[in-house]
Amino acid sequence: MTAMMNPNQIPTTLLLVRHGETDANVTGTWQGATDSPLNELGQAQARAIAMRLQASDYDITAIYSSPLGRARQTAQIIADEVGLHTIATDPNLAEYNLGEWEGLTYRELRFDRKLWDKMASDPHFAPPGGESAVGFAMRLVEACRTIARNHPGEAVVIVSHGGAIATALSLLIEQDGSVWPKYQMDNCALAELVMDATPRLTCLNDVSHLGDLHVSRTWNMA
Repeated sequence: MTAMMNPNQIPTTLLLVRHGETDANVTGTWQGATDSPLNELGQAQARAIAMRLQASDYDITAIYSSPLGRARQTAQIIADEVGLHTIATDPNLAEYNLGEWEGLTYRELRFDRKLWDKMASDPHFAPPGGESAVGFAMRLVEACRTIARNHPGEAVVIVSHGGAIATALSLLIEQDGSVWPKYQMDNCALAELVMDATPRLTCLNDVSHLGDLHVSRTWNMA
């Protein structure tokens, strides 16, 4: 059952951050639930978002992260900069697990395996050894609502993944998982989601802090 927001609860601000760049991002390879570290640019991007958050007016009280290495590494850099030296990991914030299809390129997934076509026709479709789009989406919404419920009135950083953040936002804002491409985020971009009775997105894919470190690594849907 999905955790629901109390309509009388003080709104929580979720600061959503996509992890820094990895080598798989550069090559257009799906890494999903596969662990991978930040590359050199990704580490610099993480330091940039960390400094942005440290210098901001947000009174950040907690940092949550996907358990995957690229997200945890980004989250720890942020935590150290803002003075919160511990992070909480939540497996529900992990990227879409494609099972045996992990390690394929986006092009192979789209044109050879027809992943997006299969998901569009059957949201319960799961690649061999992977999870369904429905299961993926529901765990992300559960994670965001639970974190908001546990931190009423606070500002909380969540470090996750491109597909995960886009899917969560499409459902929370529009109650429609099929519109996720419009919510894609670049590496170490920032989104601000106010979790009220009706969630409100006040900022999406803000990369102003990255400067020359910004490279667009969103999914190519063409």
